[in-house]
Amino acid sequence: MKVNNFSSGYSKEQYDLQFKKVTPRLLIGQGLEERLKFDQETKRPVEPHEVESLRAWLYYPGLGVQSLKLPGSYSLPKDIDDLSEVDLVSPEACVINRQVYVRASGIKAKS
Repeated sequence: MKVNNFSSGYSKEQYDLQFKKVTPRLLIGQGLEERLKFDQETKRPVEPHEVESLRAWLYYPGLGVQSLKLPGSYSLPKDIDDLSEVDLVSPEACVINRQVYVRASGIKAKS
């Protein structure tokens, strides 16, 4: 995805700058992907396979597909289907080495 500027650090302003109020669609596919917690020294998953975060995929019309980091304890609401337009709860974006990373505390159906 094309990056509009090159500052780093998660912020709401960075999210607004990168996605310019485009409404994303959730690509559920096989569901939310579990991201395991890793030990920095051994570069292996912490036992007993502790989930650090979840990853979802969003499609932003005209911009492309973007991954979304969610808290490890998050569960998807029942009223959201594949390709549903969604709103992100507390979205933030970060740009590192021209790559955009997005996180949010949750997803809700577009009202």
